[in-house]
Amino acid sequence: MSPHILVVGGTGMLSGLVEALAGDGGRLSLLSRQASKAAGQGGFDCDYHDTEAFAAALRAAVERSGPINLAIAWFHTLKIAAPRLLAEQVSGRLFQVLGSATADPGHPDRLARAASVAADLPACRLRQVVLGFKLIDGDARWLTNAEISQGVLDAVSADRALTILGQVEPWSARP
Repeated sequence: MSPHILVVGGTGMLSGLVEALAGDGGRLSLLSRQASKAAGQGGFDCDYHDTEAFAAALRAAVERSGPINLAIAWFHTLKIAAPRLLAEQVSGRLFQVLGSATADPGHPDRLARAASVAADLPACRLRQVVLGFKLIDGDARWLTNAEISQGVLDAVSADRALTILGQVEPWSARP
């Protein structure tokens, strides 16, 4: 049986990643506020700020497609229950997609705090992907959606504990 892959927040910057994963023919679940608009992606509409709705969508995805072997999640904040609820359901790898602020040298604890969502969950193997920026000829820009989707796909293939997409140094050069 093919693995169950679950993506949280895959209708925006991760939509290219969702399309690539859907093309692999595996069991794919998508949890997003607009999941039903991503036709054919096994979507469950929910807002991860609504703990009950997110938990219900997560249960429905597991009931339909079985245990989650791979999860890729973009949460704008980790100060909600949803990241931990997801980590508790993952029997395999969980890739956290994190904003560039996670790499802010003025807050060196942010990466470890983000990792705490999987604390004491031996079945959940946490991986982190930090979104950076591109610096070209002195001009800085944020990564495009296509660069982010491809970078996260590459991170899943490489299976490293930490992947930085683009660059986060020098921090003062960010857009």
